[in-house]
Amino acid sequence: MKTAMKRYIQQVFFIGAILVFAGCKKDDFQPEESFVKIYNDSEGNKKYVPLGIQQTADQGYVMLSAYDGWNIHVMKTDKVGEVVWRKTLPSNYVNATNLVKHGGSYYVVCMDNVGLFTYLLQIDETSGTINEIQNFSGIIYPTYAYSNGTTIYIQNYDRLSYKTGIHQLDPSLTSVAQSGEVNIMTSVEDRIVDHITYDGKRIPFFVSSTPENDYVVMSCFYNYSFSLVFLNSNLQFSGVYNGANFNGGVNAILPKGNSQYAVARFSYDNQYFNANASLNPTSVDIAESISASGYSELNPDKPVVVRSLSIGGVFYVVMAASTRSNQLLLSFFDPYSGALKGTKYVGQNTPYSIGDFTKTEDGGLMLLVQAKVMGSYDRIATVKLSDEQLAELLE
Repeated sequence: MKTAMKRYIQQVFFIGAILVFAGCKKDDFQPEESFVKIYNDSEGNKKYVPLGIQQTADQGYVMLSAYDGWNIHVMKTDKVGEVVWRKTLPSNYVNATNLVKHGGSYYVVCMDNVGLFTYLLQIDETSGTINEIQNFSGIIYPTYAYSNGTTIYIQNYDRLSYKTGIHQLDPSLTSVAQSGEVNIMTSVEDRIVDHITYDGKRIPFFVSSTPENDYVVMSCFYNYSFSLVFLNSNLQFSGVYNGANFNGGVNAILPKGNSQYAVARFSYDNQYFNANASLNPTSVDIAESISASGYSELNPDKPVVVRSLSIGGVFYVVMAASTRSNQLLLSFFDPYSGALKGTKYVGQNTPYSIGDFTKTEDGGLMLLVQAKVMGSYDRIATVKLSDEQLAELLE
């Protein structure tokens, strides 16, 4: 069975590589410009859920994934996607929230498997070691981590007070500088446990901040709903766009400045995008009031990733999502008008779900994907698109 699966993965890679390379016109094509990789595992029954990717200084990539529930896997590849090292973390470290780049280093915020408190781990991309920087006994059930370049924030759920917490770390990353919280009014521990153990619905938690650094923005549980909450620089409540109980809300956001945001929101079984929404950080409103275009082909239970990307010297808002037919849909929008400028579907024979993506130093795009091999094996995969392929989409 393992031999058959390995042969299948090699065939998928070979076919996928041909399809990717066929879109490139350069005579001096370099192998790092476009490729498809599906990463096998010697233990065939492991199930992987990719969570985050960042390009490293040597043009390689560091990737964070969950496996077999809430266990943690970290992998480093070179610039052509070949594995340099891969690590599974000790069993006391579970529930990795996402991959954080801060001050030129890479961090993982995760949880103790018994005490439920939070760890901050640092990845040494060169040696492949992962070191514990600090643990925070007062922060239980971490749900997301974010760096604005100067400060790291950690979102969590407080099971005793039924509140969502937000915590700003001090520059040393060893203590909490300030905290804020918002009331949920009810216990959501069952939903949190399903989320962190991968035994039920995954919840699109996130934290971000405005370019002016005057507001912290987070999607979280608040006031009997999954809501988009705005906090001022002191982490005090400022405003909210309430979700439809737990069946709707904002699942991805990109603050662009001057109260303009690229927003992905969901409502029950539907997904909506607006690449240039005006939001008032001091209002009390509902998420469904945010004007957006519906995308019925998208799976609302899968993540949506929003980034700003320069292609040929022109900036675009790029939204990556998973379709109901198990492809990836990349949508490119004008950041000023919000107009759709181009789309690309990725995946055909192998089912794909988006995990994350990052722009690359050479102007391309690196997608981190969950690939379902032979209909049974959930594997980590990467798809690299070149700058020329992206430019062709937008001609």
